[in-house]
Amino acid sequence: MNNIFIVIKRFDYGGEGKRRPRVILACESSGNYKSCKSSETTDIRSDANSDMKKCVRDTGTKKFGCPFLLKGVNIGDRDNWKLEVVCRVYNHPISEYLQGHSFVGRLSEEENALLVDMSKSLVEPRDILVTLKDRDAMDASTMKTIYNVRIRNRTKEFAGRTQMQQLLTKLSEHNYIEWHMTSRDIVTNLFLDTPH
Repeated sequence: MNNIFIVIKRFDYGGEGKRRPRVILACESSGNYKSCKSSETTDIRSDANSDMKKCVRDTGTKKFGCPFLLKGVNIGDRDNWKLEVVCRVYNHPISEYLQGHSFVGRLSEEENALLVDMSKSLVEPRDILVTLKDRDAMDASTMKTIYNVRIRNRTKEFAGRTQMQQLLTKLSEHNYIEWHMTSRDIVTNLFLDTPH
């Protein structure tokens, strides 16, 4: 409602003989970006001529070190919680638009299933996005969301198989008559006939 995105920073289940369950909530921009390498470190990549080049990593981050913090503590035996404001300071502008925001742009299970069905029917990504926006005027997903979900579902469908293994699997599932020749585990020739 206020275009502020709160995430769970830390959660403690508590337990017998321990303190009560508690949760620390923070702005999604809290903390600082931690690179696996220091800022002075460079990646070494090779170009087409096999010469080694040094280049600084170019990264973007949502983290602004926002100090906003809430603490929730379970009180009592039931699901009763007390919420305390630890720090009310918010050090960056509030988003005016939600379009393209990673949290708001996520698809629901129903939208995800619709996207998968439409992709299997060879519907263009832009048409899928239009359909999702027609169904929900408040939808904040973008083309990037559509492409990411399509890639994730395709990866699940492949289940660790190569593209050729996937093709042979699909041909078998749909009763195609196929014959192939291999050389050193590489398919060199593939002959197909449609099912009769």
